[in-house]
Amino acid sequence: MMVDTLLLRTALRHPGPATTTVGLQVLVTATYLPQAYALAQGLFAVVDRDDDRAVTAALWIVGIVAARWLLSWAQARAAARLGEDVRLGVRDEALRGVLVPEALHDPGRRDGGLRTALVDGVDGVDAYVTRYLPAFAQALVLIPVVTVLLVLVHPLAGLAAGVGAAAALTAPLLWKRLMRRRSDDHWDTYEGLGSDLLEALRGMSTLRLLGRVDQTRDRMARRSDDLHRATVRVMRTSLLDTALIDLAVQGGTVAAAGLALVASVSGSGVPPAELYLALMLVSEVFRPIRDLSAAWHAGYLGTSAVPALRRLGVGGPTTPTAAPAPDDRGAAPAGALVLDDVSFAYPDGPAILDGVRASFEPGAVTAVVGPSGTGKTTLLDLVLTHLSPTSGRVLLGDRPVRTSDVAVVSQRPVLFEGTVRENLRVSRPDASEADLWQACAAAGIEQEVRSLSAGLDTPIASAGASLSGGQRQRIALARAVLSDRPVLLADEPTSALDPASARTVTATLARLAADRIVVVVAHREESLDGVERVLELAQGRLSPLLDGSHV
Repeated sequence: MMVDTLLLRTALRHPGPATTTVGLQVLVTATYLPQAYALAQGLFAVVDRDDDRAVTAALWIVGIVAARWLLSWAQARAAARLGEDVRLGVRDEALRGVLVPEALHDPGRRDGGLRTALVDGVDGVDAYVTRYLPAFAQALVLIPVVTVLLVLVHPLAGLAAGVGAAAALTAPLLWKRLMRRRSDDHWDTYEGLGSDLLEALRGMSTLRLLGRVDQTRDRMARRSDDLHRATVRVMRTSLLDTALIDLAVQGGTVAAAGLALVASVSGSGVPPAELYLALMLVSEVFRPIRDLSAAWHAGYLGTSAVPALRRLGVGGPTTPTAAPAPDDRGAAPAGALVLDDVSFAYPDGPAILDGVRASFEPGAVTAVVGPSGTGKTTLLDLVLTHLSPTSGRVLLGDRPVRTSDVAVVSQRPVLFEGTVRENLRVSRPDASEADLWQACAAAGIEQEVRSLSAGLDTPIASAGASLSGGQRQRIALARAVLSDRPVLLADEPTSALDPASARTVTATLARLAADRIVVVVAHREESLDGVERVLELAQGRLSPLLDGSHV
């Protein structure tokens, strides 16, 4: 039973939902105390043949159960809200850590590892924050309260139950370091297998051409064996941990109940009603521990992912989760996007861009074309501020362009496992329902989202696998629209689409260009349908191919 400081801070960044979730969880479990009293009174009434008191106790129990059901329903809703806020916040923070020059150009970073952290790891954090931390809080609050009540009813039984509860809570500390080390090893092997699998699937045709399928299969088998061994090691430690907790719980229960019964049999003067209540309270002392043990296993993946999330920058000193201030997003362009004599070269490498001059303004889509390897991706990275020019400036109006000025739609948009709503709100967590639908309408996917089984709350499979390529692309467009940033960059936005879907996306970009700067990097001819201005990037320079605009 351990609390991770990073995950605790993550929950505390959402004080309203976190407080409500924890408070309602404590209230739900606290309802078992009046129920225990009513049960004790009912049992005594039955033994004493007092029908009126028995009926009254039964009615109280029914009312308490109904109240607990309502509180549980409200707690589940609060936990869902907290989980959504936490997932969006952690993913946004992690993505900011990924989209920096050092990370983007780190040859040791693997897409599969990023996917594992951003999907499985974040989902594990959700379970930890919404289930384990409330259970931990209720244990800290209710165990002392119930123990004191039991001591007042039967001192010896209360003392025995308190000792057993303390032992159950402290036993896991004996294995904290070992559990942490094995948890880290388990996550590393899990992440490695995910990376190998994703890379093998992406490069399957190449592996076949090179005759490396068998070797890849063997490597995957070794990775799977490593994961199996790591999982078994974690399970062994967890089973030992669970055995110690169960021993403390069962031992404390038996000792407390035994002392209460012995005192009653020996005629120490404990009235039957108090004896029944003492027996009921003995069970309630350990209820929060049983809940905590079950919640720990639900949130285990979240604690395992902590090292990976730290590497992505989660938990840094400044971690805002709210939408940027209006002056950071910019509802309308502050002027033209200007490349002012921009040059760029990697250290000890040839010049990729050489004195590029161009101006991009709202009103029409501008396409940048050119053969592979001419520097189109580098040009995008410079506009996104992921790279800094070797010389020259990238301006928006009369100031340097900022990352918060630019929205991106890539050729393979990133969609997370979650709902349509959650995927859209990644770009703006405070967006209202109306904002979401307006963004969908602007991206040309409103009717399709409304026709889904649950609308905005329809689940999306990992990587958007449950959607068509066109739907994924237009949801990514809607997300870019929702960000309300003055510059929209689309990197090969139609490369994975059929011609009809490609034309739909191109028409959507043309609509968006009415009030913002839209730049498209294109190879396919369909991407240029309706584009009024085309610039060619060749030999490090941009030159006009269409529309004779000033360059």
